[in-house]
Amino acid sequence: MFRYVKRHCVLALLALFISIIISVITTVSVLLERNLIDAIVQGDMESFRKLFWYVFLIILATGIAYYLSALIENKFKTRFEEDLRGDLYNGIMRKGIADFQKQDTAEYLSMMSNDVNTLTTNFTSPIWGLIRGGADILLSLLIMVIYSPFLTGMAILSSILSFLIPQMLTRQIRKRLVEKTVCEAELSLRMKEALNGHDVISAYGVLDKVRIRFLKVNKALEDAIYRLSLLLSMLKNCSQVVGKGIKMLTFVIAGGMAVKGKISIGTVLLFVTLYGFFNGGIMLFSQLVPLLKGSRPIKDKLISIIDDVDDIFVGSIRPSFSREIRVVDLKFRYQEEFPVLTGYDLTICKGEKLALVGASGCGKSTFVKLLSGNYSNYQGEIFYDGVELRQLDVFELRKKVMVIHQKTHLFNDTIRYNICLGESFGKDDFDNALKLSGVDKFLPYITGGLDGNCGEDGANLSGGQKQRIALARALIRGIDFLILDEGVSAIDVATANEIEQELLNMKNLTLLTVTHRIKDGLLEQYDKVLVMEQGKIIHREGES
Repeated sequence: MFRYVKRHCVLALLALFISIIISVITTVSVLLERNLIDAIVQGDMESFRKLFWYVFLIILATGIAYYLSALIENKFKTRFEEDLRGDLYNGIMRKGIADFQKQDTAEYLSMMSNDVNTLTTNFTSPIWGLIRGGADILLSLLIMVIYSPFLTGMAILSSILSFLIPQMLTRQIRKRLVEKTVCEAELSLRMKEALNGHDVISAYGVLDKVRIRFLKVNKALEDAIYRLSLLLSMLKNCSQVVGKGIKMLTFVIAGGMAVKGKISIGTVLLFVTLYGFFNGGIMLFSQLVPLLKGSRPIKDKLISIIDDVDDIFVGSIRPSFSREIRVVDLKFRYQEEFPVLTGYDLTICKGEKLALVGASGCGKSTFVKLLSGNYSNYQGEIFYDGVELRQLDVFELRKKVMVIHQKTHLFNDTIRYNICLGESFGKDDFDNALKLSGVDKFLPYITGGLDGNCGEDGANLSGGQKQRIALARALIRGIDFLILDEGVSAIDVATANEIEQELLNMKNLTLLTVTHRIKDGLLEQYDKVLVMEQGKIIHREGES
């Protein structure tokens, strides 16, 4: 966590400086109060008047210092949370596809909102509290030792008790924080599930039944929050009760010394006030240290994602595809007992047009995922221009190999943004992509044209329109290798054939069309037609 402190070290140092200044001002004000009381007892009006104005200035300085402290500490907290959430976003989005899919997206959303907020609150606020409390402890001890070493010793011994007792709750706090985090993730999961399944829930009229799942998790979260709040209240009350008792004991002992004439009335009140600061610092430590320790599991989880590096796809060779892609004895299984590819051999030459045909479930889509670098735990070899896939920079590879799936994702933004994805392209390239993909044919019917909004996941468009936009997204980037994994299946046959024909006519484009059916009138235009069954190619046409 201190990496984020270092990033904003100026704010951190300013906050530290002002925290110490506040402690110094507070301690000085106590000394002034002692002198005021003694002046009152002694009837020294002249000293009283002078001290009164000093007290006024101290109050003014305290107000300014507290304002600056709140301003800087909140600024630091905001920047801390911003950086933490930004790094977590990068860590999540940097994950390989296989690794990313190990967790539900609702868990990632919960981390980005709930976990980041919890960790920020339980780290930044305690840090400044501990610094201020530490300064109060040291300054109070220094002055108390000067006036009475005996009372100072009593204060130290008694405050150890008020610190140790709350530490016994550290493990329970950690447990409750983790419980709350798990429940928040589960609630996000159920909410996302309900939103994504809204049409199914409405169509079957099962809202009351599905709602039970949400209410169950919602109650579990509120119960977890209640148990954590109860524990934190217990922690706070435990420290306060012990502190009040010890403060009263100190007052009795100091009062007895004043009655005997060993110390003045002002010194008694000085000691009581300073002990309040001293014990207040101890209480802060007793409350905040368990909170910091309890947040460690959340911190470890987030940092593991932020610092995670794919230890398999670590190749650094820039990929090229100027000659061929060669697949040698490729085998793959998602689970040990269920093989998907059982010995796959294929050569794809630059500029070739291939059709891969087979029934659903025969391994076509899995083969596509392996070609584009989604999974690294395959057996066999995949060579791009003679370099094995696992030696390549996989992120650069994905810029050269584009896959258009049957279901494509569109962002809740304009058609233009969904094609360009924030990048800039020349007008000729843009117009050509619109024409080849067929986007230009439905644009006149879209309100706003290219600047018309697609809606959430393309809700304002038909399935065919969404796939055309996905195709334009690939074509505008001048990719080397385009894979249509049922990529035009949602478009009517005539339009699909027209788009496919345009792609077949592009001489420099390497095209692999993956489908469960052979399209009429286009089969003979492919250089190779491969028929796949049960993880193997069982028939080849066009290979020499």
